[in-house]
Amino acid sequence: MEEAKSTAQLVKEEINSSIFILESLKKGIINYSELTRQILPKIKEKNNKANFQSVLIAIQRYYDEIKEQVSADAFKDILKDAELIMKTNIVDLTLERTKKTMNTINEVSSGIRWDMGDIMFVTQGTGEVTIIIDKKNLKKFDKLKENMLEKKENLAILSLREPEELKSYSKGIIGFLALLTTSLADKGINIVEIATTYKQNIFVISEKDLPKAYETLSKLIEHYSKK
Repeated sequence: MEEAKSTAQLVKEEINSSIFILESLKKGIINYSELTRQILPKIKEKNNKANFQSVLIAIQRYYDEIKEQVSADAFKDILKDAELIMKTNIVDLTLERTKKTMNTINEVSSGIRWDMGDIMFVTQGTGEVTIIIDKKNLKKFDKLKENMLEKKENLAILSLREPEELKSYSKGIIGFLALLTTSLADKGINIVEIATTYKQNIFVISEKDLPKAYETLSKLIEHYSKK
């Protein structure tokens, strides 16, 4: 009984590691036997008692669990008319959260030219503050060098803007953010920061990964647009 439970958990983890396999399983278009052959070696690495039959049964049972969950149709509604936006020369600053830091952030924010495409996002923790800003405005934080905990340069922003007047934006769709992050992770793209708004998902990544990340999300949009 313990072996079957362990195999089932390992099968779930393996399926969940690929958003495309997970979605295909939900839609009932997976060949169970072929999927079993594909993942059995990895399952056996962690549980040498697993066999073809136990993995096959675990896949079938997992399908029964997830087939009523959110379908790809919800993803399609968001992605089919989504827009990708890129921005380079981005810097990520992490500062101690002090009165001086917060006052400086307020001062800088008042001078940011949003109408000219300037970038500034602020995320506050209990003892630190992270600021995502474009390089041309970086010097405005020079007075906070003594409060600097970390500084990352050579970054870029890849933003997915959702279409107007959707019945439900992605914040209300289970698994949508996981769809994006898993797709990027599958291509070896590290996400430095994530920021979300009502209609937008913003990823801060290395500039060198920007072409691959853009291609990855473009293909994802194309994949769901054709469904």
